[in-house]
Amino acid sequence: MTTTIEAVMAGGSKPFGPNGEPSAIRKTPVGGPTMLGAAGLEGDQHTDPNHGGVEKALLHYAAEGYEMWARRFPGFGLSAGGFGENIVTHGMTEETVCVGDRYRIGGDVLVEVSQPRQPCWKLSYNALDPATGEYPDIAAAMQEHAAPGWYYRVLKPGLIEQGMPMELTERPSPEWTLARLIRGFYGTPSDEPFLREAIAVDRLGTEWRTAMERRLERGAVERWEGRLYGPLRA
Repeated sequence: MTTTIEAVMAGGSKPFGPNGEPSAIRKTPVGGPTMLGAAGLEGDQHTDPNHGGVEKALLHYAAEGYEMWARRFPGFGLSAGGFGENIVTHGMTEETVCVGDRYRIGGDVLVEVSQPRQPCWKLSYNALDPATGEYPDIAAAMQEHAAPGWYYRVLKPGLIEQGMPMELTERPSPEWTLARLIRGFYGTPSDEPFLREAIAVDRLGTEWRTAMERRLERGAVERWEGRLYGPLRA
């Protein structure tokens, strides 16, 4: 599997949301080669402590997702850079990418799929229509339709840029597509056999593994309302 990076994007922290809290969710294309290190892209910021870090160094979103949301939520500003993503491609989606996949970018950079993104209310608010004050319920839709995007660890840093190829070099868990993981995590969140099997997946990110371990320990599923709606339903 080989595809081409169509955009590389980064963004800085700015006031955002109904209460003006800082966020770096809005990304814009970077010009020319940009350094990708263990902590992420040079010039890219993260204001939320749940974002960034070595297991969330690079966020990928499928261009196919934009096309799907434009059909489902016509009239809203859903375009590249609006979902906090760092790279965009065609040909790779949650249905085809697996946990632990390794991809070579260009000739030198090596990244590894760690976990899907857990969508939050900022994705919805970022598509706010200022004329009407309405926004699409896209965070919940991403969760429901297994299309939230996914994160990489950076195993070998280097320069990346638009137009570079991404080539699959290793797939240790072909049975664990991101879509399968997402649908089980949200669709059957109390399914103990699923949780135990998913926890054992090699290279799965700590955030998702820990959430599933807590479900087993507590016999209960964490609440999602705050993440999905935050101040939008305050």
